[in-house]
Amino acid sequence: MDIIYFTGGAREKALIALIEEGINVVALVCPKPNKNNSRFVPSILIALENGIPVITVEKDNIFEKIQNIKFDILLSCGFSYIINSDVINLAKVLAVNVHPTLLPKYRGYRSGPFIIINGEKKSGVTIHELTPEMDKGDIFIQNEFSLTPFDTTKSLIRKSQELEKVLIIDFFKKLQSGNLDRIKQIEADSTTFNEIRRPKDSLINPQKSLLELYDFIRSCDPLDYPAYFYIDDEKVCIKLWRPDNKEIDTI
Repeated sequence: MDIIYFTGGAREKALIALIEEGINVVALVCPKPNKNNSRFVPSILIALENGIPVITVEKDNIFEKIQNIKFDILLSCGFSYIINSDVINLAKVLAVNVHPTLLPKYRGYRSGPFIIINGEKKSGVTIHELTPEMDKGDIFIQNEFSLTPFDTTKSLIRKSQELEKVLIIDFFKKLQSGNLDRIKQIEADSTTFNEIRRPKDSLINPQKSLLELYDFIRSCDPLDYPAYFYIDDEKVCIKLWRPDNKEIDTI
């Protein structure tokens, strides 16, 4: 079975899992790396080391770049652009997307911080049919992991990526054995988060108690967009930490 792997994020663990499983990846498709987004460069290097062609695309030329490639499965994992039906239809068997939440909750590009803000006790990964409507396709396989009061957006990402590589292999095993289920998403249960998180979004209301602010503060990246407030027009940033915790970027 030949697959084409679309990525645009730090998803090299999933690619390594595919290679180690012996699944034939005919090409890696990604945007051109730039100073704002180079997280997928490790995936490019791994592909090249394993003789997998790398195709860089822009939003409007994806079909043109891959129309002559033959593949059974289109696997999208952290890809940067919405994939239209012309591209989806190039897959002989199926086009699927790996989404790092428990769909239909938390659809969209920017759902991670809101999982933390909302104090969720669990999250997970979903592999679903790829459609032109983002994150709305039928669910094929889904699994969850626990979240603690000390998880942050970065530890959430790490947990998601560890589960992604396992779930992707499980998906292909089920597909090959003919045991793949298909479950419709329940629209009434859906939520969507697409707005890019910016530093100004980390402004807190210092009139609230620390416990009221706790989940919001741990949703803010302590380096890129730390929680903050003002005293005498001076910006004061907040970083949470535990003296006994040795894991990077968690509290």
